Amino acid sequence: MKFLKIPAVLILSALLTVSFSACDALLNVDAEEVVENSESYQNVYDADNAIWGLYGKFAMLAENVVVLNELRADLMDVTTNATVDQVNLNNHTATVDNKYCDPTPFYEVILNANDILVNFDKMKAENKMSANDYGPRYSDVMAVRTWTYLQLGIQFGNVPYITNPLTNIEDLSNPEHYAVKSLSELITQLIADMKSIPTMEENNLSSFYGQTIQNNGKSFFLNMQFINKHILLGDLYLWSDQYVQAATEYKAYMDAADANSSKTQFKNKVSTWVWNSTNEPRFQVCYQRYKDQDVTSFRNMWKEIFFRGSTDAGTSGSVGLQDEMIWMMSYSGSATSISPFIKLFANTGVGEYQLKPSAYAIDSLWETQVQQANGFVFDGRGRESSFDKINGQPVVLKYLYDYYNSYSTDANKTIHLNYNTFSNQYSRAGKWFLYRAALLHLRYAEAANRAGYPRLAYALLNNGVRGNFDWPQSNGALRANKVGVQYSSFPPVVPQPGATQAQIDSINAIPARPYPAPFYLDGRQNDAPYPYLRSPWRDNAGIRNRAFLLNTPTPDYVHDGIGDDHKDSIQWIENNLIREAALECGFEGQRWADLLRVSRRKVNNGEASSVVELMNNAIKPKHNGAALITESNLFLPMKK
Repeated sequence: MKFLKIPAVLILSALLTVSFSACDALLNVDAEEVVENSESYQNVYDADNAIWGLYGKFAMLAENVVVLNELRADLMDVTTNATVDQVNLNNHTATVDNKYCDPTPFYEVILNANDILVNFDKMKAENKMSANDYGPRYSDVMAVRTWTYLQLGIQFGNVPYITNPLTNIEDLSNPEHYAVKSLSELITQLIADMKSIPTMEENNLSSFYGQTIQNNGKSFFLNMQFINKHILLGDLYLWSDQYVQAATEYKAYMDAADANSSKTQFKNKVSTWVWNSTNEPRFQVCYQRYKDQDVTSFRNMWKEIFFRGSTDAGTSGSVGLQDEMIWMMSYSGSATSISPFIKLFANTGVGEYQLKPSAYAIDSLWETQVQQANGFVFDGRGRESSFDKINGQPVVLKYLYDYYNSYSTDANKTIHLNYNTFSNQYSRAGKWFLYRAALLHLRYAEAANRAGYPRLAYALLNNGVRGNFDWPQSNGALRANKVGVQYSSFPPVVPQPGATQAQIDSINAIPARPYPAPFYLDGRQNDAPYPYLRSPWRDNAGIRNRAFLLNTPTPDYVHDGIGDDHKDSIQWIENNLIREAALECGFEGQRWADLLRVSRRKVNNGEASSVVELMNNAIKPKHNGAALITESNLFLPMKK
């Protein structure tokens, strides 16, 4: 593997860096901070350094994104060590002076991106960069800017939308240089921005693409730090309730990942494997085969999603982190690459333990889940995985696997961190988890559900494609020849009462009718004497099945999308998808956005009357029933 030696994981190049705050129509910037840097853009290597410098700025958003999306919602709470700003954010009493109401870090990314885009256009016009080199680089920068704007819109509602580099003080006082857009207007604009980029494909021409770097004694695979444009556009479509378009973008990413992988049955498939003496489980919660009634045979590999590093590719026969994690920023722990999460969450060493899991998240979510086969009541993605009790205090553990880098394994090979042992407690290494396969499945399922395919959403949520589309024959027996089943499909024709055996046999031979693109997933697996089949989605297990949990209990009114009216099914499944996102992706900076997106959708569809009421219902359990959200604080005030 080729190694590229650079000073740090995050390289800061000569970029336009503008420090400012914004509030409606007023921006204040020190003119001395605005610099001319066109001399920095002479060739594609300069362009790549500019992009990498932009990602360096982007990595500094981690604390803001996670705290804003988790502390304002229901899964995270403050400790007695929390700052006043954090307490006020938690209580929905934040004012413009709150640290987290300052949009400066976000706009530093945006204005740097604006400057890069303008200079890329100039380089192309001056033949310093070819059209082929320009396309993926320009698109990558636009995607970073778009993602950053989306985060601003989610938190602040009304956002100054600036597309030009601000190169002199006069620009800042001229409202013609920017407009203030509401969240809905912003999403429409961001979709247009992404649809206008030269390419949706990965920026694989970058000199950083495919490289592994070493810093502070650690190795990092740089591809994992690049944003994926299909997924970003899919999320934007999901926010705008364009479900088929969202699913199309998610599926485009899945198909491209399959095309570039020799492990299509593993790549982003949320797969499982029966654990016995030879087969290793795959990021799953499991028990040794035939011993699932015995808690001493419990094994938890799900937590290794957060333990393994970005260079973990697995083998040809096993899944690695690169098959699950799609987008992740890494911090080496060196002086220029420090994880912000140690200070926030750790209660040992140099941690200040400011934030913790909410009691509601622990007691009413993770600790209420029922496992398969044995009926044990706990979720392996919760205790000692997403959180743990350390020195008697509940701790957000998901971001601390690099900090507690001393560990042991038990007889079942489950990793146990040594919380009071550090190789170097001052080396604050860590990761920021931005997107992974499980989240992709949940978002794709959310789109499929609302597009009218709730059975597919149910399958991805629970026990996978094969388990939910293995249509039985009319006598209830499963079909031995799997050619016509085990892919996402409408049910086969059912023989009418009084049909002859010949008619029944003829109808049973008719294969199920596949769902149209982008909702067709092929999970077929077949052995001799029937046609041999090994389809890409054959090992897809479903989100809950990978965690060894029972399927979500289905009320009588839910009919998995089969029937003339499945409106109730769609709403029920959507609620369960968002609940599962809390269990699977808790603390990963998604929660407030998930709650807000679905609440807005329900109001838009006439299924509820008030976004504020729905958001209050979501956070009340954390706040002992108090309704803290109002029309005036649903979005944060933007600091002047």
